[in-house]
Amino acid sequence: MSKRKLLITAIGAGVTYLMRNKQARDKVINTVSNMVKKNGSSARTARPRVEVNNNEWKY
Repeated sequence: MSKRKLLITAIGAGVTYLMRNKQARDKVINTVSNMVKKNGSSARTARPRVEVNNNEWKY
């Protein structure tokens, strides 16, 4: 079996496992979310966040 087929098989098995196991899926989502928050990479590429408080706009 070539390395590419082995890699695709491993990815398919992982996706199947996550689709069937909600607890594992939630754990992966939380881990990735925490990594993005910690890294802050999305803050550099995203537009500035606008918060609305008492009909006042803050940038």
